[in-house]
Amino acid sequence: MKNIAAAIVAIFSLTQFAHSHAQDSSIRIGGSTTSLPVISSCSAHFMEKYPTWDKADPSLGKDTTVIYVTGGGSGFGVKGLMNGTIDIGMVSRDLKDNEISALGQPVVKVFARDAVAIATSAANPLAKVRQGFSLSELATIFSGKADQFAQVDKSLPAKPMVLLTRDASGGVTEIFQERVMKEQRLAPSRLQFPSTAALVKKIETNDAAIAFVSAGAVNQDGAIRVYAVDGVMPTQDNIVNNKYVLNRPLQLVAKANPSRKVQLFIDYVLGDCQQVVSDQGFVPVRAAAK
Repeated sequence: MKNIAAAIVAIFSLTQFAHSHAQDSSIRIGGSTTSLPVISSCSAHFMEKYPTWDKADPSLGKDTTVIYVTGGGSGFGVKGLMNGTIDIGMVSRDLKDNEISALGQPVVKVFARDAVAIATSAANPLAKVRQGFSLSELATIFSGKADQFAQVDKSLPAKPMVLLTRDASGGVTEIFQERVMKEQRLAPSRLQFPSTAALVKKIETNDAAIAFVSAGAVNQDGAIRVYAVDGVMPTQDNIVNNKYVLNRPLQLVAKANPSRKVQLFIDYVLGDCQQVVSDQGFVPVRAAAK
């Protein structure tokens, strides 16, 4: 329990730690808030199992195992690696060519599959009349061109919809812009959230809201309704088979030739911690590889 408590503290301590002198005995992880709950749990389990680094690898010292985890978004996960703030970036989208080049051919490991889901509260008027949306309908809604329920379905009242999104640093935002909005811009009136958890909470409590959000974060939430896109639901099977168009990877990224400690933790997430991935509603990499 002592190490689990340390993991919880570590989530809020990355900035302080970045300026400390204990970097050689610790791992710093940051980035995607979608991945944050999974990787935080994995880090807690790792520290509980290996209280000192020599327990994980006898060639390492007897220093206490400490793993610091913070959010900040996928963009921070990449930038933090570039500037040395973190050792492992959590990135919930594909890396761009210029990022790969800047990072010097990084180590990139997919530890789970996720998808960008369209979601409302279960009490939203859309939940009564809609099973799903086409990509073009979503672009019309999230650009603000259709801003009332009646413009989406004539049987609904002419009341305004509330658009909820992650901020620009979120992997879901980049994927939605690229695959749905394309040349169109997201409506300036949208409400932006700095984390997946904050966005999910708002979806649950605002019956007029519609959002795009991590499928893994909402698929097991009875207060939230998830919709099909182009006739396909973001189920595990459809994510594994790439039938759902808004698929995305959840990745751990490190610079080339990572330290032994970094490699040990990445291997742990890809192995023993895959059950945590499944328990939290995401598709384990083992399932996605079948």
